[in-house]
Amino acid sequence: MACNARVRIQNANYDTAWVKGVACLYFAFCILHCDGAALAQTPAPTITEVRVEQEGRVVSDALVLGLLETTVGEPLSMADVRESITHLTSLGRYEDIQVFQEAVSGGTKLRFQLFPLHPVDRLEFRGVLGLSEGELRRAVAERFGTAPLASRAPDVARTLELVYHDAGYLRARITPRIDITHDPDRASMTFGIEAGTRARIARVEFDVEPTSTPPLPTAVTTGQPYDNTAILAALQSYEETQRERGYYEARATHSVDFVGDDAIVRISIDQGPLVAVAFAGDPLPESERDRLVPVRAEGATDEDLLEDSSLAIEAYLHERGYRDATATYTREEAPGALTIRFTIARGSRYVVDGVSIGGNASVPAVDIAPLVRLKEGDPFVQSAVDGSAGAIRALYRGRGFTKAMVMAAVDLPPAGSGRDVDRRVRIRVDIVEGPQTRVSSVSVDGNTALSEAQVQALLSISTGSAYSEADVASNQDRLDLEYRNLGYADVVIEPRVTLSDGDTRAAIVFAVHEGPQVIVDHVIILGNRRTSTSTIERELTLKPGQPLGYAARLESQQRLSALGICRRVTITELQGLEPRRDVLVQVEESPPTTIGYGGGVEGGTRLRPTGPLGTAEEHFEFAPRGFFEVGRNNLWGKNRTATLFARASLRPRDVVLNDAGLRLESPSPDSGFGFNEYRVFGTYREPKVVNSPADLLITAILDQAIRSSFSFRTREVRAEVGTRVRQYYNVAVRYSLERTKLFDQRFTEDQKPLIDRIFPQVRLSKIANSIIRDRRDDIVDPTRGRLVILDAEMAARTIGSEVGFVKVFGQLFNYFQLPSARRMVLATGVRIGASHGFARTVRLVGDDGVVRSEVVQDLPASERFFAGGDTTVRGFALDRLGTPETISPSGFPQGGNGEVVLNAELRVAVFKAISAVMFVDAGNVFPTASDLSLIDLRPSTGFGVHYRSPIGLIRVELGINLDPQVLVPGTLERRTVLHVSLGPAF
Repeated sequence: MACNARVRIQNANYDTAWVKGVACLYFAFCILHCDGAALAQTPAPTITEVRVEQEGRVVSDALVLGLLETTVGEPLSMADVRESITHLTSLGRYEDIQVFQEAVSGGTKLRFQLFPLHPVDRLEFRGVLGLSEGELRRAVAERFGTAPLASRAPDVARTLELVYHDAGYLRARITPRIDITHDPDRASMTFGIEAGTRARIARVEFDVEPTSTPPLPTAVTTGQPYDNTAILAALQSYEETQRERGYYEARATHSVDFVGDDAIVRISIDQGPLVAVAFAGDPLPESERDRLVPVRAEGATDEDLLEDSSLAIEAYLHERGYRDATATYTREEAPGALTIRFTIARGSRYVVDGVSIGGNASVPAVDIAPLVRLKEGDPFVQSAVDGSAGAIRALYRGRGFTKAMVMAAVDLPPAGSGRDVDRRVRIRVDIVEGPQTRVSSVSVDGNTALSEAQVQALLSISTGSAYSEADVASNQDRLDLEYRNLGYADVVIEPRVTLSDGDTRAAIVFAVHEGPQVIVDHVIILGNRRTSTSTIERELTLKPGQPLGYAARLESQQRLSALGICRRVTITELQGLEPRRDVLVQVEESPPTTIGYGGGVEGGTRLRPTGPLGTAEEHFEFAPRGFFEVGRNNLWGKNRTATLFARASLRPRDVVLNDAGLRLESPSPDSGFGFNEYRVFGTYREPKVVNSPADLLITAILDQAIRSSFSFRTREVRAEVGTRVRQYYNVAVRYSLERTKLFDQRFTEDQKPLIDRIFPQVRLSKIANSIIRDRRDDIVDPTRGRLVILDAEMAARTIGSEVGFVKVFGQLFNYFQLPSARRMVLATGVRIGASHGFARTVRLVGDDGVVRSEVVQDLPASERFFAGGDTTVRGFALDRLGTPETISPSGFPQGGNGEVVLNAELRVAVFKAISAVMFVDAGNVFPTASDLSLIDLRPSTGFGVHYRSPIGLIRVELGINLDPQVLVPGTLERRTVLHVSLGPAF
């Protein structure tokens, strides 16, 4: 028997699940539109062709075709067709789906006809508007969102009519029109508007109570256009002004009558009484009154607020030992005035005289004492006594004493003592332990998805252990979570406990009602316009054919969010035929381009050759700085990122010594005050390079910086591959090729290290690797945890470097939050660096034409270690720290091949964003790695203030040199150094 059938499912908005369900049931009823008896006798025809069409075109979208359950060569099944419609409807793209069947030789053809939704992506307003387009768009967005459905055009028009009416356009005409476009399927919503004449205020009438006339609102005047919103804002402003004056019950309303194009506005004003809050009886601190009685802050005097205030006062006094304190209030009304008077009776103050514990035979007192929240001398607070008893009871029950009773008795002194004398209270905690219950057996009943061994591995309860209701509940949750991770969304875990032998033995049975296992049918991804579907699929742990587990769903959402390309990610489970369900992944992509900019000021002490014969002197300088950053995310839909960053500082460039070192040269025209320090770099990030867990980062750098002893200019290209190997470990390997040029050196020629004379411009080719272990609780402002960084790099002539060396630098930082009322964090740091240069023989031609050989075995200046400044040892100026061998005769640091820096810092919160800081630093720079010594470290201490500003941490710190020395003949090191900087020291 052959037949033709057509089913049409149409709805303007498929946001509700019940619409989809009704549509599918309807299709199940009439898809073939054939006689049921005939179907029972006739075998289902074989599908010979499945065709999907949309607006006269054949659909080739893999997402759409992949959702079809009907397959060529398979028998026609109503369930498959119905499920195909459910999948297609889940996309949210179609307002109408029609399915046609056509009998052909050898079977049947199926044709899915799709009628797409045309979401509105543009609003247009044409004609004589009267109001601004911004006002109209805001009105539409508040009610219908930024993209209203095309079917809501009449509703939008009615809303706009109300907006025009409130603005005084009483006869505005609004005509909506929808213009549909295809490929892509979009629609424009256009409104033709004729605003007409606007009503004006002809008269303003006031109805004022009481008879004593209060100040009237002046923003509503005769002759101005009528605007309901403006009038409401004026009246609200008037009410707020009156409340600031103490008239908390002030009310202002209005009504309007229109006569032609004239508006007669009537304003009703009820000023209410002038409210005052008074306190009688025992004193209440002035600083607490507004907090406990927030009449001024709330601008109200209703009974609920006053009752809450009374209870708040009593609670405040109870917490301070006044257990009998009461606070009542009265309303005292007079013409034009209202006084709310709180009468406070504190009563005597009760102080704890001692706490005794008795009856604890099985649990030692040392385990119970920390649970008692009251100590001798503390104010007596009944809630603290009850809380202590509850905590002790929980301790006993956690150790198997299920019948334990804890009773707290309070011995109050007689009432005859004076009210100003503290009354001493003794507290007795009596414990009746009862029998201890131990677990006799643990079993599971009804488990089929998990074996007995798997279940037992999940349970933390064992035979012979103390029975605890909390342990049973936690094991129940653990089993429940494991089943839900396997897709058993309706699982029920029911613990059953049987006590025996006088409540000393407990047999525990976890009864499992598994329910059906839900399997992922299709993963439907929507909302990705720039991001490729494969990029999203790669991060999803929810896969078709696998269980729809809770952990997989949560991890998928976290991994998609971690990409940084989505502003919002939602993963929804769609209803379907059990036990398979579709999963809808909807993403809202972030803007592809990000722009950032900012500025600041850095202040610190620098060395300059301003002393006699060009010797070093310390000068405090401020350097304004600014930065600009532009980034492009999600390149080519693969989560690739490109960033360009530029930073510049406005600094004076130093004058330099002549070759003889006897005088100072005049600064050249291009070495004055200007942007003499800058850094520009561009980065490209390729995540999951060649389908591995590692990310590739390529960086190009242009850098010019001014240091204490020289200035340098660097051009560098760097490639780095990094990945997370475990939860807290990151590993990176990088290669860099750079060229560094030294200039404006503060040394005479004979004072320069040999390598700087031979290679003032040096090419370095380096291979490096880093290992990072980060367990800090916060990267920006850690309070606890540890950070370990180990860097090792090598430059060699065999890979293109002009000089060779090996360098290792290790860093260890610890953060501890101390137990105190204020937030106190102790931060410590250890940094150790060591390097060794590879020997190279260089042939030089002297001025006399004689060729000689020199052996170079050192590091270039840009690679040597320097210390001193706001991020290392703060009792010294920038790069000022070093042994006599690393300081030139003129006082400028030459750097070294070894470094040790130790830091300890105590941060104490003073206000919400301000912390006081005290620190102790020590360190030194050594000429070679073999010279490293903890005995020769130079100590310093100091203090400062940290401000957590919106742009980052701002530090102002004063470092104190504890042992000033004479490293340059005739010059003693400074005792103090001031640092002003942005960002943490470590």
